[in-house]
Amino acid sequence: MLNNLKEEKGIFWTVPAALVLNLVFGIQGWTSIGLAFTFFYILQVIRKMGHTIPIIDLMTALAALQWIVGPYIDYHNDVNHYKYFMYVPEEVYMPFVVPALIAFRLGTLFFKDYSDLENIGQRVNQLINKYPKLPYILVVAGLLIPYLNSFIPPALRFVFFLLSNIKYVGVIYLLFSGKPNRWPVFMGVMSVTALGSIASGMFHDLLLWAMLTFTFVARELKLTMGRKILVSILAVFMAMTIQSVKHEYRSIIHAGYGGNKVALFTGLAMDNWSTGRIVNPTNEEEMNARLNQGWIISAVMKHMPHYEPYAGGSTIIEGLEAALLPRFLAPNKKKAGGRENFMKYTGLQLGDNTSMGISLAGEGYANYGAYGGVLFMFCWGLFIGWFWQKLFTFTAIYPTLMIWSPILFLQVIKAETEFVVVLNHLIKASVLVFGLLWGIRRQWGVRI
Repeated sequence: MLNNLKEEKGIFWTVPAALVLNLVFGIQGWTSIGLAFTFFYILQVIRKMGHTIPIIDLMTALAALQWIVGPYIDYHNDVNHYKYFMYVPEEVYMPFVVPALIAFRLGTLFFKDYSDLENIGQRVNQLINKYPKLPYILVVAGLLIPYLNSFIPPALRFVFFLLSNIKYVGVIYLLFSGKPNRWPVFMGVMSVTALGSIASGMFHDLLLWAMLTFTFVARELKLTMGRKILVSILAVFMAMTIQSVKHEYRSIIHAGYGGNKVALFTGLAMDNWSTGRIVNPTNEEEMNARLNQGWIISAVMKHMPHYEPYAGGSTIIEGLEAALLPRFLAPNKKKAGGRENFMKYTGLQLGDNTSMGISLAGEGYANYGAYGGVLFMFCWGLFIGWFWQKLFTFTAIYPTLMIWSPILFLQVIKAETEFVVVLNHLIKASVLVFGLLWGIRRQWGVRI
């Protein structure tokens, strides 16, 4: 851990930065620490892009934005929504969430990060030189799999959803290979993802894979820190554009719109830019729902233990059961979705077709209270750090395994999901990926 802290020595600058925020701007103690911590990890993610696979830093930065920055903005503006607001005061909320997130990151630092892209690049080049068609097979297979969805039993759709993501692994291999057609293939795959997101009105895959593949793009283009910051700013504007448009866009397409959806989406985006609604939204719900997931955690803090006793680890046990046991051994095991936990531990109602997660921090508090919740987040950090380091040990068998890691963490990096979702995805995605790589090696002798 000490070596990792030395590598992350910039984190110590969060202390004087927090003091400046406190003394100059009057931002209270835990809030100032949280904002400084967030700024540090945003810069850390940008700095590491192109050099490592900064999945744990990305997890930390996304959680900090949604649990700290979003709530801070909400505490300090005049917008009051009937539901999406902070249910407990800032001086109650921040002393739990900020230590919880710091505890998570400290837990991960007990294990070393081996995701150096230069090392990985050498392994990829050896693989592609030996099997030059492999990236194209992965891309084509990943593009075709979604068309089988209507023929797949519901119980297997999650498996095929994961398999469809191998197209991104294929384009990452191509980016490392230096082949002249790597950029057209990469842009083609990302364009298909964008068109699919627009067609469905669901933009998670586009945003997540844009973030997860950027580190490989930055390496190939040899982007400087300044250019990576510029791209990050452009990405923020893209995300803001999607957030400002998607509510109205979904309402239109769900009402039976039969026209060109790309033209509709583009028109709404241009209209929002021309009217300034992207940076100055008029809809209260739109403003509150963009960034702040802390309102859910605050609702848990208000509701428990006054109206509902602490769960005492019951949801954690349910999550472990759901992830580790097949359904024939545990027919009543919990399903992913979050709806039941949300209503039970926040005391708030959801529509019949609405599902929300209380997040890992919210679940830690719901089970163990403030102090126990911080300890839970530390233990989760230990597990994530151990798992990330363990992946590297398997590269002795599967040399380019780290390239597949974004599939394993696709749902794990999202700050709004709860324990059963993230652990279920991590375990099942790992079983699928290792099974796939084992099968390919056994059948064709390809050590991916």
